[in-house]
Amino acid sequence: MSESADVAVTIILTLLAVVDIIGNFLVCFIIKRNSEMRTPMNYLLANLAISDIMFACFQAPNHILKKAFTHPNGTVGSVLCKVLTYGNVAWIGAAASAVTLVAIAVERYFAVARPIGTQRKLSKQKVKVIILGCWIFAVALNSPLISVTIFDETTGECKWDWPEQWMGAANETTWLVLLACIPLTIMTGLYSRVVYKLWFQRNEENGQTCRQKGVIKVRKRATLSVITVSDIFGICWITGLLIYVLSYYDISMFGSASYIIADTLFMFNSAINPFVYSLLNQRFRQKLRGIMCCFSFSANEDLTLSEPGEIALPNNSPPVTNSSGACSSSTLSITKSEKRFSSILTQI
Repeated sequence: MSESADVAVTIILTLLAVVDIIGNFLVCFIIKRNSEMRTPMNYLLANLAISDIMFACFQAPNHILKKAFTHPNGTVGSVLCKVLTYGNVAWIGAAASAVTLVAIAVERYFAVARPIGTQRKLSKQKVKVIILGCWIFAVALNSPLISVTIFDETTGECKWDWPEQWMGAANETTWLVLLACIPLTIMTGLYSRVVYKLWFQRNEENGQTCRQKGVIKVRKRATLSVITVSDIFGICWITGLLIYVLSYYDISMFGSASYIIADTLFMFNSAINPFVYSLLNQRFRQKLRGIMCCFSFSANEDLTLSEPGEIALPNNSPPVTNSSGACSSSTLSITKSEKRFSSILTQI
């Protein structure tokens, strides 16, 4: 790669890393700042944001900061390669984000397609187990990479020193299957059922209350956000991991910049999520605007399901119907439980 191309790639990765860290930090900040948003579903979204932040922070030394210092050699150099300068810890965050996206898809499926019953309801205790399990899985999956990482004194760079070439190809293939093929298959199956339920299945609208119509509207917004995030994840990760796998057989297939192309796709995927939330959710966009303008916002703000131009009634106000018996969009009544549900979904 030429020097000018190397500089361009460094600038792009630096910008993506900065956007990734700031954007996902704001997601965590909004969830933390608003007490009504400290809910099981939002904890999964916060875990996804933390995973993306971790990926950006530990990929930076691999592609950006290593140009600013001379890497030590020997045992110290190998230890630094394992834990910092070669981005191994970043892949722990990447693996955790994939498992978190699957957990979110399962939650959406049971919330929309099978809402009856409390046994499948996502509780804070279940979320703790899910989050702990996804990080344990991520560390275990990355253990082989960490164990074979060394500092090559001949080239002056870190590398994965597999005893046999097929082991490296097998490891990348395992990643492709466990973190791309299987998760995407599960998410496609679950979200197809959810989309059919929300958008295509015929419902007896005349038999629905204003409350039920409001909840369905909220579920559509929330589902659209997480499906978009999952689609971007699939495109970036399938492409990036395929590059990694094929490069083990023929590094010249994608040129000398093959790994950089793949890592840029991964970084883009981590950085884009906050923008998806902002574009698809007006409330979240308003929160971000308030933070950027240095305005403080109340943690106990009364959140509703209303769209721009709609008027939300207090909890004790009766629903209003028009002449045909349909709910009036400007006078939708929301109970306390629905308001909590909407704060979980419409904010992120």
